[in-house]
Order: sequence, then structure tokens, then C-alpha cells
Amino acid sequence: MKSRLLRLLDPLLQSAAAERFLAVLVKLWTSSAARLPPDEGLRRLLRLDDHLHERVDGLAMDLDGGVHAKHRLTGYHDFFVAHVHAGDRVLDVGCGKGELAGDLATRGGADVTGIDISRPSLEFARRRYPGVEFIEADVLTWEPPHDYDVVVLSNVLEHIAPRVDLLRRLRSAARPTRFLIRVPSEERDWLVPLRKELGLPHFSDPTHETEYTVEQLRSELHEAGLGIAELEQRWGEIWAVGTAEAGAILGR
Repeated sequence: MKSRLLRLLDPLLQSAAAERFLAVLVKLWTSSAARLPPDEGLRRLLRLDDHLHERVDGLAMDLDGGVHAKHRLTGYHDFFVAHVHAGDRVLDVGCGKGELAGDLATRGGADVTGIDISRPSLEFARRRYPGVEFIEADVLTWEPPHDYDVVVLSNVLEHIAPRVDLLRRLRSAARPTRFLIRVPSEERDWLVPLRKELGLPHFSDPTHETEYTVEQLRSELHEAGLGIAELEQRWGEIWAVGTAEAGAILGR
């Protein structure tokens, strides 16, 4: 019923007059927040901001035909491509729709395998990047068929509860020379600690188990027998190259 009503109202809502009217309503509603106690007014505005960001994310994917515009705009692919060599065997864990895996293959000249549990994402990836191998499996139980030179974890670790166990398992089973890692930074914006104070969700994605400081990332990698050889902080994220620490015992 709700969707049918929205379809009927859609032509009206998309008119210029409706846009101006809604803009006035939003301005009045947000102005009313200033008459509330500051903490409650902030909660009201930040909840509205959450709804707006959800819509922005959806349209940002539509803008580029199903690939989120951040892949094109932030340039994080360049960091990953710069750290693979032609002929490298690369395992892209949690590859999603394959955007990064495709770039590592075409621009980096690597032999890339992407693994993910989402069948719809993998179907998209296979259509768009036919030269890349994509596997539907849970990396927490999947057994690599051979060694890999590089393991990619791009916006993956924050979704995993047993993160150190996963890193240890990949280090032992895939035996890479380096891990290429991208995680969201907890220190990306002053609104993050404000949201904590106000009792609001403060992760950039509600499915995240954690978000990182450099110290936390370094600690988890160290616990898994890995060190950080290179690190950048950009776009509210941490990009890192992890390598086995001296004296680390595989399979520990």
C-alpha cells in the first residue's frame, strides 16, 4: 500500500514546486531542533543526516551503473595497484562486486581471485570482469588451493568478529608476502565521538563490528604475526601494507 501511494505521489513530489515546499518544511523542522535542549536537538538532526546519507549512497551507486562513485573519486584503487606486481597471485577477500579485483587484474597485471559470500555481488562481478576468477565461499572456512603473493582485505576486517583469527589463518594457509588492508578510521570526524556521547550509532556502517585507530590496527596485526610496512590515512580510512614480522611462526 505504501509503495503504491508513493508511486502515485511521485510525479507531484518530483515537481519544482514540491521541492521548494519540502525544502521549507525541512528548514522549519530543523529550525525547531534549535528550540530543544542541545543534546536532543542534535539527536534529531543526526538521525535525519543518517537518512540522507543512506539515500546519497544509493544514488552514488546508480550514478556509475552499480559501482559506488567512491571507487572513482577517492583513488584508493591506486594504492592497491601500486603494491602488486605483474604476475602476482592475488586473493581479494570480500571482493564484493569485483571493482578492485578487476583493477588489480587489468592495471596491475596480477592473477586475481576474488572471494565473497554474496551471490548477487559475484554475479555482477563475473559479468563485468570476465578475466577474474570469482569464488562464492566463506573465507572463515574456505581452504586456499595454493599460495598467494598478496592478500587484499579492502573494507573487510571491520565486518569480522574473529579478525585476528582470520589474519592468522590467511597468513598460514595462503602464505602471502604482504597484506593490503583498507579499514574505516574511528577518527575520521569529530561527529564520531559526539555520536558516542549522545548514545547514537557512530559506525559508518551498521554492519561493522569495529572501526579503527592506527593503534588498534597495529595491535591486531601484531597479534596475528604481522607488522605494518607502510600506512596512509586518507578519506577517513586507513590504508596499510602488512608483512610478516621477523620471527613470526606460520601456523602459530
